[in-house]
Amino acid sequence: MRAGQQRKRNWTSMKTAMNELTSLCRAALEGSGWAQGDYEDAADAAVWLQAVGFGGLEALDGMLGAQAREQYTVKGAACGEHPARQAPGLAGCVLAFELAWARATKEGIGVVRVSGALAPRLALHGLKTMSGRSRRFDLSWRDAAGCHFAWTDGRGLYPTYLGCNARSGAVTGEIVVCCRTSEAIPSPIDVEPGLSHEVDPEELEARHHGAIWNGVDVEPAQLARLVDWKRRVLVAESEASRTHGAGGSDDGF
Repeated sequence: MRAGQQRKRNWTSMKTAMNELTSLCRAALEGSGWAQGDYEDAADAAVWLQAVGFGGLEALDGMLGAQAREQYTVKGAACGEHPARQAPGLAGCVLAFELAWARATKEGIGVVRVSGALAPRLALHGLKTMSGRSRRFDLSWRDAAGCHFAWTDGRGLYPTYLGCNARSGAVTGEIVVCCRTSEAIPSPIDVEPGLSHEVDPEELEARHHGAIWNGVDVEPAQLARLVDWKRRVLVAESEASRTHGAGGSDDGF
């Protein structure tokens, strides 16, 4: 399914409450080895994307069982070399936006490029978290569906998804985030022609609120995969686990 193209519900899909799905995604990512901050950010992003029709659970497939291997560069107004750094965890969700914000605060513009992104679609939720912070952000990401573009002027709660160029032959797994303190500063992100499936902020808000009230459409196979990874967090019940595990007699309460 292409990002922005709302999934049509079929007879096999089921409605799941957003908070329950978030808890399950967090547990599944923890079971696959991700650290707390990373699995919380990724789960929140995936469930929001699922709620607004961007296939968030499908995006998580790139992270489940995978090791952190994303690299990123941070660039401001100054010229010069910008060596890539190995991210200790997940860079292509919230971290890239925070780094761009910090550099733009100092130099007027901050550009973060992430390569080898495991779930590049999650960046759209990172953009959403920045949408009410009174600063312009531009975003592009590349995945198997094509090259995607989105932006926010920082004056609303939801971004604008400009669409996808499915004919783009660019390398997948790349994210570019640009933060600017002034519209007069040019962005390095050039929006490609021939985009499809544009979604405006009002539509994103309507989809999100609909999912809050009615639940999120999820395929049983997706739930089964998450449950399988969640079980890897658990340990077999034994006298030792009852005594020394969470809530055991040696926990002090």
